[in-house]
Amino acid sequence: GLSLEGYLFPDSYEFYESDNPQDIVRKMLFRLDQKITPALKTEMEKQGKSLFEVLTMASLLEKEVRTYEDKRIVAGILWKRLRESWPLQVDATLVYITGKNAKASHKEIDSLYNTYKHKGLPLGPICSPGLDSIKAALYFKESPYWYYISTRNGTTIFSKTLDQHNIARGQYLY
Repeated sequence: GLSLEGYLFPDSYEFYESDNPQDIVRKMLFRLDQKITPALKTEMEKQGKSLFEVLTMASLLEKEVRTYEDKRIVAGILWKRLRESWPLQVDATLVYITGKNAKASHKEIDSLYNTYKHKGLPLGPICSPGLDSIKAALYFKESPYWYYISTRNGTTIFSKTLDQHNIARGQYLY
């Protein structure tokens, strides 16, 4: 079935006791529509990206990275991986599938959300991204990096090579 994952904009809302679920969903969809400004729509068209693609990318950023600047760099890395036909290899998609911290064994799960097994964007958004993540997905930053990790304290460590990435993983993740 059709999922609204990614389209229900995370924000503060005023609801009424008389609001039914359809009213609530309508308000949240309308808010997303308001947040996607003409400038953002123009940028999407310029890049040839659909709202679905942008929200899906933004949802990965939302779950993977904390700051706007880091999100822009990670978006650049992920769009570059897509262009070069690399799998995205985003741990947050494994967490989305399992509801648990990502483990090596999860990389084998057969799911269209598994960005280790399947190339391209996952089947759809894995959360409802905020405006920062949406903007970062569109106004991404090109960099020499191909890899990144998010440390426990929320810092992002970027690497140009797999060797550097593996050293960073050893230093920060274990």
